[in-house]
Amino acid sequence: VCLWSWCKTSTENSGRAVGDEAENPTARAVGIPLVHEGEEVNKFMIKNGYEDNPQIRPGDIFENNEVWAGGVHTPDVMTVIPVFHGDELIAWVGAVAHELEAGTYEGPGMSVLTPDRYGEGLHISAEKVGEDDHFRHDYMLRLRMGLRNANWWILDDKAKLSGCLMVREALTGIIDEFGLDYYQQATKELIEEGRREFLKRVRTTMVPGTYRGLTMPVHKRSHVPFVHPLAKNDFIDLVRQEMTVTDEGRIELDYEGSTGWSFHPFNCAPGPMNGGFWITLTQLLNYDGRVNDGAYLAVKQYLPEGSIVNANYQGVATSLAWWTLIPIFANVWRLMGISWYARGFTEEILMSTPTCMVGVTGFDQFGGPTGYNNFEMAGESFGARGVADGMDCGSPIWNSEGIQGDAEVWELTGPNVYLGRSFVPDHQGYGRFRGGSGWQSLWMVKGSDVVNVTLSGSGCMNGGVFHKGLFGGYPPAGWKCLWATGTNVADLIARGEKLPSSLEEAERMLQDGTITAEDWYCGPDNQWSPNLREGDLFGVLYYGGAGYGDPLEREAPAIEKDLANGLMTTGGARAAYGYTGSDTETEAERDRRRQARLAESVPAAEWWEAERARAAAGEVSDMVHHAFARSAKLSDALVTQYKAFWQLEAFPYTETGEPDFSAPAPVGFVYPSSSSRPRPTSAS
Repeated sequence: VCLWSWCKTSTENSGRAVGDEAENPTARAVGIPLVHEGEEVNKFMIKNGYEDNPQIRPGDIFENNEVWAGGVHTPDVMTVIPVFHGDELIAWVGAVAHELEAGTYEGPGMSVLTPDRYGEGLHISAEKVGEDDHFRHDYMLRLRMGLRNANWWILDDKAKLSGCLMVREALTGIIDEFGLDYYQQATKELIEEGRREFLKRVRTTMVPGTYRGLTMPVHKRSHVPFVHPLAKNDFIDLVRQEMTVTDEGRIELDYEGSTGWSFHPFNCAPGPMNGGFWITLTQLLNYDGRVNDGAYLAVKQYLPEGSIVNANYQGVATSLAWWTLIPIFANVWRLMGISWYARGFTEEILMSTPTCMVGVTGFDQFGGPTGYNNFEMAGESFGARGVADGMDCGSPIWNSEGIQGDAEVWELTGPNVYLGRSFVPDHQGYGRFRGGSGWQSLWMVKGSDVVNVTLSGSGCMNGGVFHKGLFGGYPPAGWKCLWATGTNVADLIARGEKLPSSLEEAERMLQDGTITAEDWYCGPDNQWSPNLREGDLFGVLYYGGAGYGDPLEREAPAIEKDLANGLMTTGGARAAYGYTGSDTETEAERDRRRQARLAESVPAAEWWEAERARAAAGEVSDMVHHAFARSAKLSDALVTQYKAFWQLEAFPYTETGEPDFSAPAPVGFVYPSSSSRPRPTSAS
């Protein structure tokens, strides 16, 4: 639950109270990023005339999950209430919860395959949903008619409202005791203190300069048999990043050169991008427990209009914006780590991990319709730090408070039972400090004959690596998923025979015929399963975390601890670290590998000369060609960099692989916006 002040500022076009630059949160929770969702929804309301219609009055309740009003994505539903002192609006209180189900046509809260917003569920677009501190009956009916699991959303709404009312009551007590002027001055001082402390921390721990990164998540969907025609394709969303650390301690992120938005739910807008940036700031730079918007006054994002980070089509889908945000801000974390290393603050370095997702829909064990994402993914293993191994079952990049949830609770949630949940040996990014160990879950359908699942990994890494290791550390081990329909598992149970307890064991039993199935899949591609029935299987093997430092520098006691805990095999330890069990033999093996590296390496100038011919001819896959061409369609940033590096006259990528058309921008309402960084003109 968060509180933000409301300070009056006159605008050019009206004399209304507008939050704008003066409207800044003074306190926040650090879970799901309420971030600028709260501010932006209030700005949206004021700029779109809510003071006149539907009016903002004491006791009103507003709700939003609309990206055009500052929301992050459809399942993140925010409840906000105004706070009045007499007749004056002085503050807002808000709370947000991620809903497991949001009315998507696929079933779970986050859609993987919808091409536009019209399939991503229930949009609550900064709407007044209650009065006199109570939700309206018609709104409750709308939820019951528009959702499969309306009770979850309704209970969350009531819990959020209760929290907001508690904060409002506490704030009223403070003002009654100390006065309105005291409160308003104190909030301004808290924000200014936050801004100054942020600048000081950046100046102390980071080196000024520009840090460049590139992320290219690969998405494959052409193999899925039943999707919208616009979603039946494979593509790469290239995101070009520049992080500038200024002498004053400001941080600026520039995404000029990124590809454009497209027909998938991974698009972003200012709301999602601000959310991703905020989880980065609160976990890496602004973590002193007094989180407020002072830090955000010291940062800036430049989001080119029409790009994947600032889509400008009114019908664009964003329900799984995190599949773009995760690789983007994983790279920002990495760039910050490089800066900390340069200043000597290696203990600040923290690597992230990708996310995998399981969505279940159909009819549950109680006979009703259901749809949800299993949020055990909130306990995925984390990447390595600059001074220690990554945490096993830690937390994902998008939520600093990691938790898997009890298996028994998830079994009550939907028509499935766990056959196993376990770590996967050798499944982590190798390095001097390894990433957190990956783990896997396997479920059996129970109590229903109408179930299907969506299975996806952020970026899927189908040939593309976006969660890189650092300073010789390896990227995380990949993910895979499984589904099997029409199995003989019920017969195995009846005969008292062994069942699989992991995805990998289920795969082996399917391969050797112990488990038979009408159809099954196990691999790293996005999936939407056919119908699953009682006794059928599905599962996911989650990513491990990224590694840090040269694996040949990993200390023997750390390797032996992983061997003892079953997180590594002897073969894996030898392959990754050259570990033999003997100090003398291990050092000899590592020396041999170092010499082999030198023998296989070539001077950079020689490599450049050999690759330049390929670069000039554009000898890359079609997906890479299309990604480069889509970038060039919006901006010459990547073109200029490419031609300069390879010393070429022409840019060889021209075919975007998508229809040549322009979609209309939103009309009829004011919405959050951003733009490219101002570029110097030729005259200047």
